Amino acid sequence: MKSISRFMKACMMVLSLFLPALCQASDGEPLEKTVMLLKSYDVSFKDSRGNVISLSQLRGKVVLINLWATWCPPCLAEMPSLDKLYKDFQGNSGIIFLSVDIDGRTQAAEKFLKKRKYSLPVYQLHSGLPRELSTQSIPTTIILDKAGKLVNKHVGGMNFGSPKFRKALQQLSDE
Repeated sequence: MKSISRFMKACMMVLSLFLPALCQASDGEPLEKTVMLLKSYDVSFKDSRGNVISLSQLRGKVVLINLWATWCPPCLAEMPSLDKLYKDFQGNSGIIFLSVDIDGRTQAAEKFLKKRKYSLPVYQLHSGLPRELSTQSIPTTIILDKAGKLVNKHVGGMNFGSPKFRKALQQLSDE
């Protein structure tokens, strides 16, 4: 009986490790409406001018958070498609982009992006990330719905130009 209990615990642990991956399409994109319903989060970010913004201030908007660093090759590889997505959705007031330099050097990161002609706004963490949002790997993209709940957390590079991803993001903002 104990061996069955241990087996069940092991299965549950393995399932919990792979559950986020099961909530994504095979190409790493979020499924249209697969939502991991968790509590809403309140994390704060600071821009290079010292302005602080919290997720609670952004309720009612879809929030795309991209954690990256200037020295990270996969981050740099996804940056052109992320910047294009930002430019394409800039007129949509229902979506906010937070490009978060994990090194906390927003002015250096802004210079880095400006040199490459990117328009993304740069932030740094002003508070800690809750366990469900934190990561040991970058790039990581986190998408929160209008209620501030986690819709998707993708660890690794993404193609933000994917029509399927763009459609899902638009649908979230339309809800």
